[in-house]
Amino acid sequence: MAPTSQSLNEEKRRSANYHPSIWDPTAIQSFTAPYTYELYATQLEDLEQTVSKLLASTNDTAALLKLIDSMKRLGVAYHFQEQIQQPLNQLNLDLNLVSNNLSTVALHFRLLLEDCYPITEGEKILEEAKGFSSENLKNVIGKLEKVKAKQVQRSLEVPLYWRMERIEARNFIDSYAMDDSNNSVLLDLAKLDYNLIQPIYQQELKQLAEWWRELNFKEKLRFSRDRLMEIYFWATGLRFDPQYAKCRICFTKYAFLATVVDDIYDIYGSLEELECFTKAVTGWDVKAVQELPEYMRVMFSAISDFTNELAQQTLKDHGLDVLPYIKEQWVVLSRAHITEARWFYGRSNSHF
Repeated sequence: MAPTSQSLNEEKRRSANYHPSIWDPTAIQSFTAPYTYELYATQLEDLEQTVSKLLASTNDTAALLKLIDSMKRLGVAYHFQEQIQQPLNQLNLDLNLVSNNLSTVALHFRLLLEDCYPITEGEKILEEAKGFSSENLKNVIGKLEKVKAKQVQRSLEVPLYWRMERIEARNFIDSYAMDDSNNSVLLDLAKLDYNLIQPIYQQELKQLAEWWRELNFKEKLRFSRDRLMEIYFWATGLRFDPQYAKCRICFTKYAFLATVVDDIYDIYGSLEELECFTKAVTGWDVKAVQELPEYMRVMFSAISDFTNELAQQTLKDHGLDVLPYIKEQWVVLSRAHITEARWFYGRSNSHF
């Protein structure tokens, strides 16, 4: 049964009083950057070739591991994936190639772990190593020179595997620049690469801001959160590489819509409305959608448009029909939300 207009008029809506976004779409559209691949393609290629030669000519294992680690933390390793993979494969097959130096062994272990090589160390051993290392670093941090002390302090506060790669790249560029043993060509490549990717992010944000403006949730769904920028920032943490633009855009759209769906179930909708919305999503039923309140029709229309857009793009790019699977994930999400809503309204006997 569809909710009646009278019940909707009398419904006392809850509000989470979300603060509005500080990111105005007009401001986003005004973003500019002086760096473009067209202008800097030759310089980028020259730097890549020089670093490639450096990587190929580094025979000392400790120096090679340090170079690979620097390339990863500077955010340029994706330019040399195959070339980096070869020595890591070899080092994984023959552990005798790595010296007994503790620093080199630890770096070797971390690099293999980051690249998903099978590591047999148990959790207990790793926890003991972490405790030992942390305690000793805290004891010596006051004796280190300024740059090293800053790096150690940051590692103690935020372990490397917790950090977003692109933010780490920006921070490590500064640290690497102050390292007397740095390679100036690698540093120049990192700076140029970072600056060249920024305009790509800006263009993606502009596209997303226009999509958001056309949705007009600011007027039609005033109760919902506008977290487009924050979600896109999250997307860059998942895949920062420039070739993954579609991944970032798709993820941002999905997470944005899923956030609004969450607000409908958790904050704004009555249980009666939510039951009807869940039924409409579960059956992907156009007739059922027409009986929903206006705000829910707006939401379903946005979900449907995004779903069809993603399915058509995937079919075009990969020849795969993913439409049923995308719909199913919306069904899974809606069913999870309605279960929670029933708990909230006290109409479910489910328990943990």
